[in-house]
Amino acid sequence: MKVSLIATAIILLLLTGLQSCFPPDDKYYNLSDDAKSFLLFDVNDTFKLKNLSTDEVITLTITSKEIFFDNSVSSLIYLGPLAHFEKGVYRFMDSIDCYSGEVSLLADRDGAYELKANLCGCFLNFKNLFEYQDEFFSTIDVEGIEYQNAYLLNSFQYSMYYSKENGILKITDDLNQTTLFSYVE
Repeated sequence: MKVSLIATAIILLLLTGLQSCFPPDDKYYNLSDDAKSFLLFDVNDTFKLKNLSTDEVITLTITSKEIFFDNSVSSLIYLGPLAHFEKGVYRFMDSIDCYSGEVSLLADRDGAYELKANLCGCFLNFKNLFEYQDEFFSTIDVEGIEYQNAYLLNSFQYSMYYSKENGILKITDDLNQTTLFSYVE
């Protein structure tokens, strides 16, 4: 019995060692061109949002944009292929670094993607992560102007309406049922 356990352990060690000599091909999961269209801005592009509580119009500048492969493996011992997920992100801020944030996409294994937005600083007085959860509106009203194809990203208390054509359309406080920020053309 003891000999068979030792033999089994030795065989497993040998197989593990041999497998590392012939590692399987890594797997790459790409963002579709349709998904990448969420990243509509380039570095130094600007967009404007209006703070409806102060009537301040905020000009936000894209400070960086990158698309890269993110290695999702965090284990020290991994015997299979590595999985690499394409990720896209653009970051923005105002001229005094009060309002800032980012919009990001991450490919998944099913050919779909995760869409997220992260707002910091003066937007909501704390860091807030918004996530897309398959809610879509064919039209949305923003201060009397109708916009097409709005994707709803939710946070704890807030919602963000986002389009591939204009970016952030509006940010609402769901608890108080008010619009906090709206897109300015």
